[in-house]
Amino acid sequence: MLIGVQVVSNWLQWPLKTRLAFPLLPVVLAIWGVRWLLSLERAEDVLGRLSRDEAGAWRTTRADRIRRLALLPFFVAGLVSLVVLSWELWRIGDLVRLTASLLFTAWLLAVMGFYAWKTLRPRVELRIDAAGVFAAPWRRAYGWDEIAFAVQPGGPRELRVVLTDAAAEARGRSALLTAPLTPTGLYPNEALAALRAVQPSLPIAPWTSNGVVLPIRGATDVPDISKVGTYG
Repeated sequence: MLIGVQVVSNWLQWPLKTRLAFPLLPVVLAIWGVRWLLSLERAEDVLGRLSRDEAGAWRTTRADRIRRLALLPFFVAGLVSLVVLSWELWRIGDLVRLTASLLFTAWLLAVMGFYAWKTLRPRVELRIDAAGVFAAPWRRAYGWDEIAFAVQPGGPRELRVVLTDAAAEARGRSALLTAPLTPTGLYPNEALAALRAVQPSLPIAPWTSNGVVLPIRGATDVPDISKVGTYG
């Protein structure tokens, strides 16, 4: 794609005496700075850490939506470059390249608008109710009868649950499901507390350096996860 953009850019600027340079470094620095600021806990506190609707589902937080908009400077810089290029082509009277430049400008403007609309529109990131658990990365909900246990927090800010063997085989996927919690504003302990609030009998398995402690009941050297009641 980048090669195609470069080829089109070279063709559009061919008749110009001075080539236009895309401000890559300032744009990258601006994006990095915005994303870093929004990753701070203080930013979540100011913008609102949680966004829960009336149905009890956690929607994309304001901080995460703005963080995703950090790519917008790329679109803006490209749009400004195309407008300047169109003006230069108009001045020299190259109508063919001017038409192409205006078409690319209109296309980029439409893409930028759609990207901003889709990013600013909050979506359901996590839903925990009597029917089961839904997370946006999973693209579907899993019933409580399909979930064997949840994994005790440790490491990344994400929710981890493990499906039963039957559910994993039926879905043709790995038994371990993970969902990042940053878009929800929740922390792992809070997510597990929400799971337990709806399904108090849900087992919680500790996370070890070798992976999950599987629910092997009756073994003397492996803890029975149904008895692991803490998840702090």
